[in-house]
Amino acid sequence: MGPDALRLSVELSPEQVELIAKRAAEIVASQAAPPPPESPYLTISEAADYIRARRHRIDDLLSRGYLTRIKEGTRTLVSRAELEAYVRGEVRLTRRAGRAAA
Repeated sequence: MGPDALRLSVELSPEQVELIAKRAAEIVASQAAPPPPESPYLTISEAADYIRARRHRIDDLLSRGYLTRIKEGTRTLVSRAELEAYVRGEVRLTRRAGRAAA
């Protein structure tokens, strides 16, 4: 310790330590950044994970017109809303497939 140092000794009960720890956790939690919003689009791999299927299943749904293929550069994206509608059974074939609702 340097010449200007002050030594302080404090005794706290376990209950007081717990209260301090809880309050510190509340402060940290209140200052944490909210999670980023979900993207309206998923990659093919993310879409496959979402419905717990293989990537080939998403490719098949895209080819058959149940989902719309969105190209962004070299990536192929799938609309989260369309995929969720498919999972709920609200399936409509895309216009590109040239069919009515299934």
